[in-house]
Amino acid sequence: MAFYRPPPAILLASTSPRRRELVARLKIPFESCAPSGVEELPYSEEDPSRYADRMSRLKALSTATAVGNNRLVIGSDTVVTLGGVILGKPSDTLEAGSMLRFLRAKTHQVITSVTLVSPDMHKVLTKTSAISVTMRNYSDSEIGEYIATGDAMDKAGAYAIQHKGFDPVSRLYGCYTSVVGLPLCILSSQLADIGFDMQRIPCGSGPDSRNFQILSRDTEDLGESGKSL
Repeated sequence: MAFYRPPPAILLASTSPRRRELVARLKIPFESCAPSGVEELPYSEEDPSRYADRMSRLKALSTATAVGNNRLVIGSDTVVTLGGVILGKPSDTLEAGSMLRFLRAKTHQVITSVTLVSPDMHKVLTKTSAISVTMRNYSDSEIGEYIATGDAMDKAGAYAIQHKGFDPVSRLYGCYTSVVGLPLCILSSQLADIGFDMQRIPCGSGPDSRNFQILSRDTEDLGESGKSL
C-alpha cells in the first residue's frame, strides 16, 4: 500500500473529551471541532446499528465538506440500546434517572460506528462495533448521587463506564474503548487501510485498570490531546 507522504492533517469531528483522549492515545497530531450541522435524531423505528452508522457518516462527511479537502476526517457515534430502544443523551435529570433504572442489572448493547473520510473525499470507510454490557444492581440513591455530579448529562444512556465513583458496569464483552466512545482497534485499522502509516492496535492488548471481566481490552498509554479548531 502507498502511504500518504507527508501524512495528512487529521480532524476529529467531535468535541467529546473522551474521544479526544482516545485519539491522543495513538500519539498522532490531530485537531477537533464540532460536527457541522448534524441533527442527532433517529428515524421512526430505525435500527440502532443503522442509526449509529448513519450518524457517524453524516458527522464525518458534513465536516469534511465544510472544512475542504485537505484533511482526513474522523466521525463517530455511540448508541446505547436495550430491547430495540435507543437511549441517547438525556434531556434532563429525570430522563437520566429513568435511563439508569431501565439499564440497572440488565445486559444491553453499546454500538459505536466510526467513519473516516480521506482528504480528497474519494474514500469513505465505516465500521461498527457492538459490545454487550451488563450493569450492576446499583441503588436509587447511587443513581441520584451520580446524576448530581453532572456526568450523566452528555452521555448516551446517561452513564460513563470509566466513572470511578459510580462504576456502573459489572461485566462487558469486547472493546472497552468502544464503550467509552471510540474503538481504537477499529480506528487504527481504518487509518492504516486508508493510507496512514501507522501500526494497527489489536483488541485485547492489555488489562483495564479496574479489572473488568472483559474479553478484549485496549492499550493504556495516553498521548497529548488534540487541539480544537
